[in-house]
Amino acid sequence: MGESDVQWLLFDYGRRCRERGSDPPYDFILDEHGPRSFTAVADRDKLASRGILVSGAWRLTPEGHRLARSLKNRDVSVFAARFRRRDPGDPGTGGNHRPPVVHRDRDEAAGDNAHPKGGLLATIGYEGRSFEAYFNELLKSGISRLCDVRRNPLSRKWGFSKRLLSQGCDELGIRYEPFRELGIESGARENLSDRAAYERLFAQYEATTLPRCRDAVSRIAGWIDAGERVAITCYERDSGDCHRSRLAGAIVATAAGPLRPKHL
Repeated sequence: MGESDVQWLLFDYGRRCRERGSDPPYDFILDEHGPRSFTAVADRDKLASRGILVSGAWRLTPEGHRLARSLKNRDVSVFAARFRRRDPGDPGTGGNHRPPVVHRDRDEAAGDNAHPKGGLLATIGYEGRSFEAYFNELLKSGISRLCDVRRNPLSRKWGFSKRLLSQGCDELGIRYEPFRELGIESGARENLSDRAAYERLFAQYEATTLPRCRDAVSRIAGWIDAGERVAITCYERDSGDCHRSRLAGAIVATAAGPLRPKHL
């Protein structure tokens, strides 16, 4: 069974999980290539490293077969019985339940936030988002460049360390741009006990870091002035809890045309 076949089957299984009121095992990027889950492929490779799947394939090794026979999980049995030897295009599999494609609609995605030349400034945090849900937001807004403004672009959450995040961008046609100098040291974020502490930290960021990084801010503003859709990213879901909101203000002040950030 090929990679795209498995992705369709997993997508359809997730749809059925939702119908039963349970969370699906994976989210998917929905584009012209069909549903894709980078996380599922990472899990496949992890199982291969443990000798359960054949490397690079969705095929059990002898050890994998032994473990599969020992499973008592009813969901696994239902999945196997339903999809064994099925063609993804036939009735009863994902072929009849194709997901909506996420189009990069520049005009619709921008709304009232668009720069006169078509550029866009967006901000996005990955807190509470899967890798696929995060990229779906970028695709819906037609983002062409993702600026990572973390001082330390590492994450315990799969997919959001610099290497994997940049690889995801490459696969989806987005330029990954690291701007570590625009981040805040992790030590400075310790012991932020209330809103006043956050405001003091961000005020210090505006007073010290941003003046030192005018060239970086100007580069980002220049891309937007040239008509690019740029997103700046960090961890926090709420932009008000993140320094990127203050950085966005500096970019707006530097851009040649009127600009309003879009918080994804």
